[in-house]
Amino acid sequence: MNSRGRRKKSFKRILKHKIFRKRNIFSIFSFVLGIVLIILMLLTNIFPIKYYLLITGFVFFFNILGILLINVHKKVILKIIGVVILIFSFVSNIVALYYINTTNEFINKSFVSNNKYNKNIYYVITKKSNNLKESDISGVVATYKETANLSEALEKLSDKHSVLEEQFIDLGAMFDSLNNDSTKFMLIDKASFEIVFLIDSNLRREDYQIIYDLDIFTKKKISDGTNSKKFNIFIGLENFAGLMDFNMIASINMDTYQVLLTLIPRNYYIEVPEKGGRRDKLGFMNIYGADTNKKAIEKLFDIKIDYNLILNTKNLVNIVDYVGGVSFCCDNDFTTTYTLGKDEFVNREDKLHIVEGCQQIDGIDVVNVVRDNENFFKEDSNNLEKIVVAIFKKLISTDSIIHYSETLNTLESLYETDISKEIVTSFLKNILNNSDKWQITTQIVSGEERFEKVHLSNMTDLVINPTYDTIDQASTKIKGLLNK
Repeated sequence: MNSRGRRKKSFKRILKHKIFRKRNIFSIFSFVLGIVLIILMLLTNIFPIKYYLLITGFVFFFNILGILLINVHKKVILKIIGVVILIFSFVSNIVALYYINTTNEFINKSFVSNNKYNKNIYYVITKKSNNLKESDISGVVATYKETANLSEALEKLSDKHSVLEEQFIDLGAMFDSLNNDSTKFMLIDKASFEIVFLIDSNLRREDYQIIYDLDIFTKKKISDGTNSKKFNIFIGLENFAGLMDFNMIASINMDTYQVLLTLIPRNYYIEVPEKGGRRDKLGFMNIYGADTNKKAIEKLFDIKIDYNLILNTKNLVNIVDYVGGVSFCCDNDFTTTYTLGKDEFVNREDKLHIVEGCQQIDGIDVVNVVRDNENFFKEDSNNLEKIVVAIFKKLISTDSIIHYSETLNTLESLYETDISKEIVTSFLKNILNNSDKWQITTQIVSGEERFEKVHLSNMTDLVINPTYDTIDQASTKIKGLLNK
C-alpha cells in the first residue's frame, strides 16, 4: 500500500474513533451556531459588509483553531486551551444570536403598521347638577361644527338614542347653552372638552359629567413617502387628549450623512388646512383630523413630509420610569408653563420647578420639560437635546442591555409610524458604516406672544404669532439639505 493510501486509511480511522467524535461534537455544534448567526445577520440587514466579514472570520478562526487544538495528541495543555476557545466561541455565538434575533423581531414588529384606523373619542356631557344618566339622553343635543368626524359620532349616537342636533359655530356659546339649560346634552370630542378648561378658567371640569362615550374609527391615511435616502419625518408627541404637545421636522440626507431637526412651538398660531384661511394653535390641529398637524406644517414650510412618527405621552412616561428616571442638567431655574399627568391636565398652580444644575427627574417631569413652551423655545435653550441624550444613555446602559428584550418591548409601545422596515434598516446600516461622518444640527422658528381667538371659535388664549423670516430661513435650510 502506498503512503497516500495509508494516510487516507489512517484519517478514516481517526474519524471513526469515539474519542474524536466526543471531542468534536461540541465544536461542530458551535460552528453551526456561528453559521446561523451569520444568516440571521443577513436577514436583519442592518449590518455593513465589514461586520459580516468580521463575524465570519471570528466563527471560522476560533472554531477551526479549537478543533485543531483539542485533537493534538499527547498535549494536554493545548487540548485545554482548545476547549476554552470552543466554549468562548459557543457562548459568544449564543449571546450574539439572542441580541440579533431580539433586534430582528423588534424591527419586524415595530415598523409594520398593524393599526390601520384612527380613534376619535366623543363624550355626551351634561351638567352634574342635572343628575342625568345615559338612559335620559333624548331630544336636543348641542354639537360643535368644527370638530372631526362629528357626523359619524352623531349617527352612532342616534342609533341608540332619539336625538336632534343643534349645531354651534362657537365652542364657548355651546357651553353657555348647557350652563343656562337651553340644552341638556352636549356631544363633544375628548380633545375639545379638555381644551375648554385650559382656555377658560371660569369653567370648572367638576361641574360637568360624562354620561356616555363613543369611539369613532376612521381609516388611517398612510404617508405615500417613496424617498429612501432623503426625506422629512414629522415627529409629534401626542398627549392623552389627542393634542400634539411637541412638533418637530427631522430632515435626513443619507448621502451627505446629515440630520436637521426643526422645532416648532406647539402654540404657533398658523393656518388650519381646509378651513378658509383661519388660524389656530399648532398643538390643537389634531382636533380637525389626525393628519392636520402634518398638513399645516407642510404648508407653513412649503415642503413635503414623507413619514410620520407619533410618540405617546403616557408611554414616554412609562419608558423614563422603566429606566429609573434620567439625570437632567439645566443652565438656569425655570417653572413649567403647565403641568400634565398621564391621563389629565392637573392643577395649573401645581407647576414643575426646575433648578439650575443637575437633578433626577421621572417620566412626568420629562414630559413637562419637553412640552414647556415659554422656556423651551428660547434661542439659548437645549432642553430637548439634553432630555433625548439622557434617555438614550439610560437605554444603552448595562442594566437595559441585560434586560434587552424587555427594553425593546417597552420601546415598541412608545410610538406609531408609517416608516417602512426597509428605510429603518437602511438608515441603521448607514449609521453603523459611517458613524463618524453623521452630523446633527437643530433650528428653532420663533415668534411673538399675543392673545388670539383659538379653536376656530371666539375663545381667546395665549399664542405665538410666527416670525415669518425665521420660517423662510428654516425652510431654505430644509430644502438645501435634501437637495444636496
